[in-house]
Amino acid sequence: MRRKAVKLIVGGLALLAASGCGFQLRGSNAIPYRSIHVDAPRDSGAARQLASALRSRGIVLPENARDADAVLKLSEEKKTRTILSLSGGGRVREYRLNYSLSYRLTDKDGNEVHPASVIQSSRDFTYDDNQYLAKTAEESFLYRDLQDDAVQQIIRRLASASSR
Repeated sequence: MRRKAVKLIVGGLALLAASGCGFQLRGSNAIPYRSIHVDAPRDSGAARQLASALRSRGIVLPENARDADAVLKLSEEKKTRTILSLSGGGRVREYRLNYSLSYRLTDKDGNEVHPASVIQSSRDFTYDDNQYLAKTAEESFLYRDLQDDAVQQIIRRLASASSR
């Protein structure tokens, strides 16, 4: 019984300390547009993911830019891989995966809300020729993760457009 009371007090103090420091869950950012036209190349994975994220927030994605409150243009999505290190035998040991996504946001009148910007991110990963299939799958997963991060950054930036 005494142990339970101590746990309860310690838990309460931890909650009190967390609330006192201003800690707050991030929550869902409100995007100030009811409809956004996403203008992107057809084969863009980021555009599909962004469209899904916007729909999940209740935003309508019209086919025509004239019917939208804003236009989000994704102009370039680029994936590159560079060698970080080699083994003594000249085999690749580490790669750096780079991902960049260019975008800009305009309102329905064509005024620039968010100027052309580039989101860049990278991840390092070890490579082993003996595990080719596993490392290929890992590389795909890491690129998908980089793309997820870029889409979430765009969503947060769209939400911050209302505070400008």
